[in-house]
Amino acid sequence: MSNLPKSNKPDAKLYKNSTTGIFASYFVWSLGTGAQSLARPLFAFLVSGQIFFAPLLASTNALARTIAGPITGFLTDRIGRKPMVIIGTVLRAGSSFIEIFVDSFLQFAILEFIGQLGVSMWVTSSSVLIADVSNENNRGRMVASRTMSMRVGMILGPIIAGALATIDLRYVFAFNGITKSITLLMVILMISETRPESARQRTAKDSPRRGIDFSFFKTRAFFALTVVTFGLSMMSQGVFMSIFPVHLQEIIGATENQIGIIVTLSGALTLAVAFPNGIFIDRFGRKKSLVPGLLMLGIVAIGMAYSNTYFAMLFVVGFYGIAEGTVMGSSQAYAMDLAPEDRRGEFLGVWAIFQNSGALLAPLLIGAIYAIWGPKEAFTLVGAWLLISAVLMAAFGPETGGKNKKNYDE
Repeated sequence: MSNLPKSNKPDAKLYKNSTTGIFASYFVWSLGTGAQSLARPLFAFLVSGQIFFAPLLASTNALARTIAGPITGFLTDRIGRKPMVIIGTVLRAGSSFIEIFVDSFLQFAILEFIGQLGVSMWVTSSSVLIADVSNENNRGRMVASRTMSMRVGMILGPIIAGALATIDLRYVFAFNGITKSITLLMVILMISETRPESARQRTAKDSPRRGIDFSFFKTRAFFALTVVTFGLSMMSQGVFMSIFPVHLQEIIGATENQIGIIVTLSGALTLAVAFPNGIFIDRFGRKKSLVPGLLMLGIVAIGMAYSNTYFAMLFVVGFYGIAEGTVMGSSQAYAMDLAPEDRRGEFLGVWAIFQNSGALLAPLLIGAIYAIWGPKEAFTLVGAWLLISAVLMAAFGPETGGKNKKNYDE
């Protein structure tokens, strides 16, 4: 019998009814997302002719996610998780289909902004849903299972995108729209509403606790989490998914198919380490994986700055995939651990601000540094932030899982 408080146990019925649909929908969703992530910076460069427009697009997309994240979190506690997942999926599917017909950067940027509002709704509400059906004893494995579902799609997506791009880059947008439409059907038919009763009671019209509580954002744990999250967003959204594909094409001389292979390698290694890492953090704690992963990721960013050949980049990106597989699951489980049951949406919605602010600011900052001074200075800056964040997490972030978990409400 678990010694967790009753309110912290996942509902068995919700677990059974929702997890299959959740993981299946994540796979289909990420299949299109993986394809889109490869095509997005290449299409931005194609219609603009300027390398800076690729990171600029990543920043405007991050702005959309930053706006939608906290609003979505607030609404999931009040109207439920499933409605917000559905709305987000509709926005992303519709914008992807319309992108087939655009021929200017401005049109593309506007549609991507709308689509990223939907992505933020999907990511935030589905993360709250995962937190609902898990607890501190199995959350690492639950997050790892989600990561594996996503990574299989992210592995196949760039390969499909590379093949489609050799015909017409716009076909990738159609493919993304189709996968999001399939995801919509899966959400409607396969996923149950998971909002806990405590959230329903707190958000009732006559509840004295209906307002937003900011007290849990003042803890040491949340401070450590935000520093780490900002750095991870800088590396993932600000570098690897915006500047890096164009860097490979323009500086290294890689083709679209070669770029697809290198992105696929990263996804494959992330997939390979995700579930073992989930088992590890459930048993020994989140920080035991998170801190070493941050150190490795920082070294990888610096390695990207000094890799001048395609094969050198393959080697560096291999370590990126391993590091991402550890830090992604560990940081997400850490955030879910901190979220109060009756305010999960609010907490994870505010956390999404810091997830997306890194992606908002980093492409502009790193893109400007890249354009003015070069890739060494740009990638080294990101690496330095990640190394510093590892030190801060080790020093100030209390353990939230495993045998050595501590009280983190301080």
